[in-house]
Amino acid sequence: MQQIDQRLSQAYPPNSQNNTRYIAEIHSVLANVKIDDIGFKDIKFRKVQTKRDLEQLKLLQQEWFPITYGEQFYNSVLNGRVSSLIAEIEIKYPTGRKEKYVIGAMVYQQRQCKTKYLQNLTWKQWFCLFFQTQNALYIMTIGVINEFRGRGIAEYMVEQLKKTVLQSNKTIAYIYLDMVDYNEIASRFYQKQGFNKMRIKKNHYMIENQTFDGYVYVWQPI
Repeated sequence: MQQIDQRLSQAYPPNSQNNTRYIAEIHSVLANVKIDDIGFKDIKFRKVQTKRDLEQLKLLQQEWFPITYGEQFYNSVLNGRVSSLIAEIEIKYPTGRKEKYVIGAMVYQQRQCKTKYLQNLTWKQWFCLFFQTQNALYIMTIGVINEFRGRGIAEYMVEQLKKTVLQSNKTIAYIYLDMVDYNEIASRFYQKQGFNKMRIKKNHYMIENQTFDGYVYVWQPI
């Protein structure tokens, strides 16, 4: 008899039993809200600014990812040493109280460009690499709560990174990320956003006492 997939996130290994319940407050809040009344125009995007933002991000990333991120990572996000973009909605309670909740987030970092990930460069572009330092944007984590999947939130956040690359005057060459090989939903998402699978990292991840390969996906402006 085939085991029922109870994962809340496809980033967890198939048949994982460690991702079967929500832990972030936003889910119980949304249980009492007409979600269809919340449109894209009601979603605000900004960077992590407060400790409350950070606490919400911690819980959501526990739901989204099987990898534990330490306090150093979250302190870097709060202090701005690592860049962030969160999607936020405001909920108004019957008492009149208003509260803001994170429903999506992306954490990324500028890193040194690796020429092995550059694609289809002209001889002039290769020549310029020797005289101009180039960097890349590395997506460390990105996620959206299940209740708001399919509304264009992740697409919007990735588009903002693409704009950063295009406006960088070629000092930022591309965007890239690592992802576990079994996450087919993520693979389809990045391919739809114009990312190409550039490399397979054998046994790159150790998750729940199992080893998995990793994929490197790259987006580079034409």
